[in-house]
Amino acid sequence: MRILTEINGLDSAEKFVAYLLTLEVDTQIERRDGEGDVWEVWVRDEDKLHLAKKELEAFQADPLNSKYAEALPAAQKILAARAEKREAAAKNIKRISKSNSPASFTRGRIPPLTLTLLIICLVLGVFTEFGRPTNTTGKWIMNQLAFAVPADIIQSGGDPAASIKKGEIWRIVTPIVLHGGIIHLAMNLYFFTSLGRIIERWIGTPKFAILILTLAVLPNLLQGLSPEWMHGNPRFVGISGVVYGFLGYVWVRSTINPLHGIQIPFPIILVLIFVILIGLSGLVQNWYFADLCHLGGLVVGSAIGFISEKA
Repeated sequence: MRILTEINGLDSAEKFVAYLLTLEVDTQIERRDGEGDVWEVWVRDEDKLHLAKKELEAFQADPLNSKYAEALPAAQKILAARAEKREAAAKNIKRISKSNSPASFTRGRIPPLTLTLLIICLVLGVFTEFGRPTNTTGKWIMNQLAFAVPADIIQSGGDPAASIKKGEIWRIVTPIVLHGGIIHLAMNLYFFTSLGRIIERWIGTPKFAILILTLAVLPNLLQGLSPEWMHGNPRFVGISGVVYGFLGYVWVRSTINPLHGIQIPFPIILVLIFVILIGLSGLVQNWYFADLCHLGGLVVGSAIGFISEKA
């Protein structure tokens, strides 16, 4: 903002700045300290300073020209229109903040896809005895939905993609509905349901389905096809890779645009990363832990969240 001139008399100053406003030159007038009725005229946009100086010369040459008085009603209409836009924008922000508040997402019924996957995981958990089946049905389910059938791996000489290469493409997704223990199932479903109901209501069921497939396929392939020295393991199960993806997705989008009204504190993200690092360190060894899946989910979910906000 640059000072343009000083004008004696508020009436004259207002007429001049009103005329400038009709020329899309925004100004600000301030009483000069200790100078009575002397007003400083400031130009807000320095790129318009040259035009303002030109109009100042015309005003100083003919300050009683009728165009300056006639500019007052037009300037008032411009200011009123701007005020209406600001008020409408404020209402929109308030509405967005209210509709996207955590409470609006977490209360009420669980959305359809989130509920469907919740039920599927629970039912399969019971039938498979939580990943350690002793019954024929449970063993059959595990063989059909696992990333790879142990017999196929053996027959292929240790290829973790042996079952997938036979055309059983569903296996790159279906491990997410299997779990390796009651605690494993309970923790995963708690976080999946909590975050899933938020995201499904946020982006809608069709986009939510695509998000889940993406967060299942890419992290599952990373976990299942990576070598053992990288902590790869085709025997993994669980929906935690999707959960980590949800966390990354929500965290990145809410960080970029706080108006979404959904926040995941950064310390929680640090804890989750710490859990991944502990798993990759080898200090915790469980056959159903999928550390690369967790890492892949967090990275992929964060990337999708970033693209969603920047697109």
